[in-house]
Amino acid sequence: MIMKSCKWLVGIAVATAMTLTVQSNPASAVPTIDGDASVADGYTLLSTQNTNTHFGNADSGDPINAGGGSEIDQLFAKVEGDRLYVVVAGNLETNFNKLDVYIDSDPNAGVNQLVGANLPAGVDSFCCGSDAALQNSNGLTFDAGFTADYFLTFTHGFENLGGPNARTFYAATAHYADLTDTTNGAVHSLGMQLAHRGQQNVLRGRASDYDVDGDVDSADLSIWEANYGLPGADPNVVVNRLIGDGDGNGIVEGLDLLRWQQEFGFEVSTASLTEFPFAPQSPGIDNSDALVGPALPAGLSQGDLIDQNYALGAGGCTDDEGANCAAPELEFTLPIAASDPTNTRSHRDMNNAVNLQMAYDNSNTAGVDGSGSFPFDNTGDPGNVTTGIEFSIPLDQISPDPNNPLSSISITAFVNNGDHNFASNQWGGTGILLGNLGGDGSGAFTGDLTGLDIGLIPGDQFVTIAVPPISAAAAVPEPTAVVLLAMGAGFGALNRRRRF
Repeated sequence: MIMKSCKWLVGIAVATAMTLTVQSNPASAVPTIDGDASVADGYTLLSTQNTNTHFGNADSGDPINAGGGSEIDQLFAKVEGDRLYVVVAGNLETNFNKLDVYIDSDPNAGVNQLVGANLPAGVDSFCCGSDAALQNSNGLTFDAGFTADYFLTFTHGFENLGGPNARTFYAATAHYADLTDTTNGAVHSLGMQLAHRGQQNVLRGRASDYDVDGDVDSADLSIWEANYGLPGADPNVVVNRLIGDGDGNGIVEGLDLLRWQQEFGFEVSTASLTEFPFAPQSPGIDNSDALVGPALPAGLSQGDLIDQNYALGAGGCTDDEGANCAAPELEFTLPIAASDPTNTRSHRDMNNAVNLQMAYDNSNTAGVDGSGSFPFDNTGDPGNVTTGIEFSIPLDQISPDPNNPLSSISITAFVNNGDHNFASNQWGGTGILLGNLGGDGSGAFTGDLTGLDIGLIPGDQFVTIAVPPISAAAAVPEPTAVVLLAMGAGFGALNRRRRF
């Protein structure tokens, strides 16, 4: 009897090990929303870029301020459980260039050509007017067989709040529109993040942190002392914060020492949420990793968006004017205040009604190059790039017919300019081997995308990911549940044996 019991326990151990092995398989892992298609996330690679970027080449390696460039190097996706996960690997410049993403989840719905008058208005309206993104992209025609059902657009840069909390700060934002109901489609300004890689922190720093290590101490004073008086008579000397110019006037002088004295003792690890931030706006100078300050109040997980519901809840804001916000930047998410009808405070009325998650990791310096001429073939290394913009959205927010389970999802993703009306040459899919497409496909600016027919470019400029049957996904329980179930069944069997 003892040997039989031991054999049974060995069997349970083997079954448990097998269960844990299956559950740790990256193919069935829930991705960490950090801006990186790591191997552990189990993403499927759907395309690799073949065209050098003509929207500038990122070169600094900073996770926010990567230098003046935008590119799409690879595109990854997976469906896990009830959500779609996507990583657009590459870079997006912090000048409010846009990553525009169109989703085709139903071949019987959506639009093959964007006709602004027939689409919902107000998407990303603060970028370019009341009609905004979809109207500014008027005329864009997709590949044959691609009909856009939903639209997502992502951007990041240095935003400004007006009013008593006037400040400049970094924010990454996202917007959504339903294209399946003509002008009646839902439109949402979804929310923001205030730090990179999906972290739920604010950025804090001081201008007299001359060695950009996250504090203001004697090492910064030594830098100021060594460079006092520059540029002197030499016009070739580059004067910036790295050599002690804290106020940015091009001279290392006594005013910079005074600033250092006022800021001495600052430590980013102990900074408060309410301190005035120093935004990382100088590529090649600032180190965004060293600027990650305190975490926002509880209620946010990695990758979650900050919206007005959070701001007016855990974020502490007590009215639409931004009173008592735990961090002043949270005011940015609030509805337009009744006392400020012209919105001088730059409120964005953010509401993550679709439960989107996202993260930016802008640190890529590999990928395609920013040079070359026709046919613009890739001369870089896009195949090794996994960092960029990652997002996740529930399947029921990109499904025109909830009673008809999705079988596949197609995605068109490309880099657009800040006004959504000048397309780059960076697209996911086959690749275009052309220069920037501009407003009409010829590289010319026309005010919208009229005449830009992607179907005229060889190959498909979209990618497709299969959706596993819901029953199959539902049949895979959590690892702990499987182990407990197996152990429970085994102990029950052991007890039954003991009765005999």
